[in-house]
Parts: sequence; C-alpha cells; structure tokens
Amino acid sequence: MKYENIQFNINNNIAILSFDVKKDKVNTLFQNLLEELNHLINSIKNNSEIKVLLIKSNKDNNFIAGANINEIRKMYDKNEIANKLKYVNNIFNTLQNLPYKTICIINGSCMGGGLELALCCDYRIGTNEIKTKLALPEVKLGIFPGFGGTYRLPKLIGLINSLDLILTGKTINSKKAFKIGLIDKYCFEGDLEDIIDIFIKDILEKKNLPKRKNFNIIEKFVLTRNIIFKQARKKLKSKLHKEFKAPYEVLNLIQKSYNDNINDAIKKESIAFSKIAITKQSKNLIDLFLISQDIQKDFSNNKIKNIVKSTSIIGNGIMGKGIIWLFSKYLNDVRVKIRDIKQTKKILFSIEKLYSFFIKTKKMSKNDVEFKLNKISYTDKFDGFNTIDLVVEAIVEDEEQKTNIYTKLENVLKKDSIISTNTSSISINVLNKDLKYKDRFIGIHFFNPVNKMPLVEVIPSKYTSKKTIEKSFELLRRCNKIPILVEDCAGFLVNRILLPYINESAYILEDGSDIKSIDKVIKEFGIPMGPFMLADTVGIDVGFKVCTILYEAYGSRMQVSNILKIVHDDLKLLGVKSKKGFYIHKNKKTNNIKLNLDVQNRLQNSYKYINKDEIVNRTIFIMINEASRCLEEGIIKKVSHLDFAMIAGIGFPAFRGGLLKYADEIGIDFIIDTLEKYQNRIGDRFTPSNLLYKLRENNKTFYTGEDLWNL
Repeated sequence: MKYENIQFNINNNIAILSFDVKKDKVNTLFQNLLEELNHLINSIKNNSEIKVLLIKSNKDNNFIAGANINEIRKMYDKNEIANKLKYVNNIFNTLQNLPYKTICIINGSCMGGGLELALCCDYRIGTNEIKTKLALPEVKLGIFPGFGGTYRLPKLIGLINSLDLILTGKTINSKKAFKIGLIDKYCFEGDLEDIIDIFIKDILEKKNLPKRKNFNIIEKFVLTRNIIFKQARKKLKSKLHKEFKAPYEVLNLIQKSYNDNINDAIKKESIAFSKIAITKQSKNLIDLFLISQDIQKDFSNNKIKNIVKSTSIIGNGIMGKGIIWLFSKYLNDVRVKIRDIKQTKKILFSIEKLYSFFIKTKKMSKNDVEFKLNKISYTDKFDGFNTIDLVVEAIVEDEEQKTNIYTKLENVLKKDSIISTNTSSISINVLNKDLKYKDRFIGIHFFNPVNKMPLVEVIPSKYTSKKTIEKSFELLRRCNKIPILVEDCAGFLVNRILLPYINESAYILEDGSDIKSIDKVIKEFGIPMGPFMLADTVGIDVGFKVCTILYEAYGSRMQVSNILKIVHDDLKLLGVKSKKGFYIHKNKKTNNIKLNLDVQNRLQNSYKYINKDEIVNRTIFIMINEASRCLEEGIIKKVSHLDFAMIAGIGFPAFRGGLLKYADEIGIDFIIDTLEKYQNRIGDRFTPSNLLYKLRENNKTFYTGEDLWNL
C-alpha cells in the first residue's frame, strides 16, 4: 500500500512511524490516514526486527489534532457511527498489543483522538514548549472520547485526574501532564533526540524505567469511588445546564464501565458515544466550533508590516484595568495614562488580583507575574506617546469627553498610530467627527470581564482603512481573543440585542413578577446569568446609560422601563461594584448574594403570576426580533457569526446552537404570531421586523434565507 500521510522506516531495530497529512496544516484521524495506519500496524505487528516503535509527527506544531470533525458532523445514523468506532478501536487495540515497546513523542498539540492514540502506547514523551498541549476536548463538541479514552485514561492517571480532563475538556501542558502521570518524561525540544536515545536504551536494558504513579488506591473501594462520582455529578449540576448532555452521559459511562475489562468497556463507550453524537445538542456544538474556525479567517493577513507592539490605555475603571491586564499578559510595552500618579498603586493592585488565578492554579509563577507587571508604565500627561502603536480609550460613555481625548492624542501620537475606543454603544462615525486621520480610528469593544470573555467587537467607521482593521484583528488574536467585524450603529451588535432583553425583564417585573423568579426562569432556559444578576454584574449605571443611548437612536421600541429609571436615578444603585443593586453582594468569596428586598418592595405594588413561557418568550423573542433587524441593516453579514457572537458575548446557551438557530427550530410562524400577540396586548416594541415577514413569505429560515438580506 502506498502511504501518503504516514512515513515509516526501521534503523538498528528502532522503527519510526511519522504522521504527516500532506493536504492540511495539522494531522487529523480522517479516513485515509486511518486506513494507512491500519495497514501499516498490521504489516509490522509480527516483525521480529523491531525492538522499539517510535510514533511521532513531522509537523512543527502538531502531533494529532483529533478526529475529523466534519466526518462526525455528517453522521446521523447510530449504526454507522458504531461501525466507525469499531474500526478505529480495532486499530488502537492492535497498536496497544504490539509485541514490542511503543513510545509516543508529543511535540505540539495532542488533542482528542490523538491523545487516545497516545494512550495506546507504552510510554509518552512530551516537549516542554508552549506549543505542546494535551486535551480531550470532545465534551465541548457535545460528545466525549470514543476511541477507548474513557477507559484507558482512568487506568493510567486515576479517576479524579481523568474526570477533571474529560468532563471539562481542559488543555494542559507537558509539566502538568507529567505531574498527573499522563506522560513519562518531558524536555526542551532541542534536547529531544538525546532524551529519546537515552530513553530507548533504558527500556531495552530494562533500567531506570519510569515509575507509574499510583492514583488508584482510594478508587479500589466502592464507597470512596462512589463518593468521587457523587462529587463530580454535584459539580456538573452546579455549573452546567441539564440539556448539556455529554458531560453527564460520559460520567455515567465511566462509572458503569470502571470495573469492566477493556473490550466490554470500549463496547459500552461506543454505544453511548453513538447515541450522543446524533443529538441536536452535539450537532449544534460542532457547528459552533466550525463557525469559530470560519471567524478566525476574517482579516487574517499574515503579511502585515509593522504589527502593533506598544500600546496605551486611557481609563482605569473596570474595563480599563481589564484591558491593561490583557495587554500586559500578551503584549510588550503597556503605557497607562492616568489623571493622578497616586492612582498607580491601586491600579497595580487590581491587575495583580487578575493574575492571582494563574498563580493559584500554578499556570504562572510569582516571577512570571512580576515580569508581566514590569511591562506596565504610567504617565499623568502624554509622555512617551510618540512611540505608541495603538491606544485604547476606555473612559465613561460620554461623547464630549471621548472626542476631547482623541484631539489631544492626534497631537502626540505617531502619524501611523491607531486610536481605538472601547465604547459599548456610541456610534464610531459620531466619535470620529473631529479627527484628522479618520482612517486610523476604530471601535474595539471588549466585554466585561475582559479576562474571561473571549469575544471582541471590531467596529470600523466608513473611513477606517483595511490596514487598521487587519492590524486590530492581528493584535486581538495575539491576545487570545476572538474578534468579530460589526458595522457601526448605536449599541453595535451584542449590546443592541442584549439591552432590550434586560429592559424587557424590567417590564415583566413591572407587570407583577419578581426578580428571583425571572432570573430563575432564564437560567433554566440556559443563559448562565439571569437578567437582573447580569445588570448588577455589568453595572446598573453602565446598563442604564446604554439603554438611554439606544432609546435616543431607535425610539419607542427601546423606551427605558420605569424600573431601570428608579433603580438608577432614585435609588442610585450600581450593582456588584457598590455591593448593592437588585441583589446585595456581601462577599464574593463565599458567594453570599441575597435579594435586595428594598428594591423588590419599592418596585412592586402587587404580585401577579407570569408563567415561564411568557417570561422566556418576551425576553428571548425581543432579542430575536432585534437580531433580525441587525441582519436586515447589514450590521453583520452572516447569521452564523451573529449566533456565535451572542454565545461568546452574553452566554446564550451553546447547546441550543445560537439565538437564531433556536428561532429556526421553534419556527418563524410561531415567533411572528407570538410577537403580534404581545404587540396587540403590550405595545409596539414587539412589532415584528420586515425580515421576519420576508422569511415567512418566502418559506425560509434564518439559516436558509441569507439571500433575503445580503442583496
């Protein structure tokens, strides 16, 4: 057989099998490669010349990225999936049972099926490089390991460590992998060849063999093992919606198959995997993964000259501090413009707190953090701004204050420097009105908290150059963010859709429901934080300001509710940052949060029961309606990108596939009928958009009707 994706040779009794998929940048376990691997392993399994088999990759940054997601996406038949798994498991079992020692060399990403293949080897060596990452991320795609990983991993590294990896899909480095026994040795890439030679010599001479850590002592007893499973299940329930099925299913699987032999365990794994892989939730999550890859292609110019190296931030509120932290972590020099030099100590303390998580989880040392903090410098004037490549303005949402700063910046910056604004709602074409160099002005809207939220809206004005957009995208990707292009309008994309949802929740409260009930219903729907808790977290002052700007831009359909006015204007509540809003936030560490009864009593004269369906429909449908207007106006071009933005930006439940995927599922007719019912009963803010009517007239959905708005 001719091997196109595998190279193989034997030299001095040492065989080397190297993966190198020619047509792709990364190796994946697609059908042709599996056929080659199957043929090769079967052809060498009785070769007495071989004493040791090394398995490696010829690609610089990748071992194996896992199974081919597109192949899984297209499978809807349980029997077809089960047969595929049986085929792969036969290959992996043959590999595991080879009569000579096998060593997997991991230099680059080793994900999913790639890690499951590595588990079939006797030993694993990894490089201590940033590029070397190990994970079983399948749960994020609504599935779980299907090539024996749910059985082999617990036997190697113990139940607790295995559940931590399988249930979260988290990625670890070689140092962590060595600590938990997943790899047997790690070294710098430059030392790899020497380490391999020594390792092989030790194996053949049966000396200095790696000592396997015994993680399984407490697991041998049924009582303690059941406690582990009980605690894991409890943790899942506290973090994940019950409709996010894969983590719950794989936990049950591991518990049921723990005492099985490998063949019975793999059979159970295949049956469970085949059932979960055809679910709507899994297909939605795989689609979202593919959408995220598509988004990464936007403005991905690898030939940019003079990328952004030095940055500055103006504004040191919650958002400003978050951006300072982000740039200090991923970039070089970070210059902070402050009003008073005495503020530096307070700012530095806040940045250190954001780094504390990395120290606690041992992802960074104190020395690492000190190095990052030393990148930050301060000025109360504009000293040193003549060397800055990009400035982010992150002050209060006030047009006059912002435009005054831009005028000053143009006088001190280089002529090719980018000025950006972190405004969450003010039009970019309004903010750039006094600038000389409008082509180098752009909106870069981060979401709160900056250290956790992956999405960033990039908003050009009608004058912004392509070069400015490309440099902004490159910078954000370097900072491990997901930038998405959004056209200019008040509120842009996410906030324009989100704020009507918060506002409508307040209207429902006015109608007679209560704060806790509304938040509970929305959480049960799958959004991780109810609207009132979200308002507290974002900041009631910020939310009210954005609501006001949206009302000024869009009129009566965005009329600010009386409750938001009372909470902001009369009660002067801010939310989490003042420890009092719709809830009282006493102690973040103990999660001591109670309903603010003063607010509830002040806002509610009488109680009226509003059922769950109405709460969901009024809040979610008003978002669907506004999202359809964003498509209609060309604020975003692709419906899939809008859905991804709502998931990454506000936490719309990923298992539902996105806001408009959910709309397609429940039906355009039902949405229009429900909106019209509320329009007649409540008011014009529920008037269906023209696009919704177009979709109905043309018998289209959001995902099949792109021709109706991309004219």
